[in-house]
Amino acid sequence: MSAGERQGSGKIGTGKSGKGPASRLKCPICRKPQSAEFRPFCSKHCADIDLGRWLDGRYAVPGAPVSSDEVEKDAEQDDG
Repeated sequence: MSAGERQGSGKIGTGKSGKGPASRLKCPICRKPQSAEFRPFCSKHCADIDLGRWLDGRYAVPGAPVSSDEVEKDAEQDDG
């Protein structure tokens, strides 16, 4: 799932409820309404699920490709 899919369409506007844009935003994990306390999530549980996904490597920030020579060089510097 891409970051764009997780964050929604990015459109901001007031909904029919008149409570402003925050009332339309949904938790990227379970799709329930967001909680101000755990924004952009609805609860600590969903925030923890998201953190676990980052720590497991299921999410990644794109970067420049790294050659295997650079990886080996970095590993040697860490050992040394």
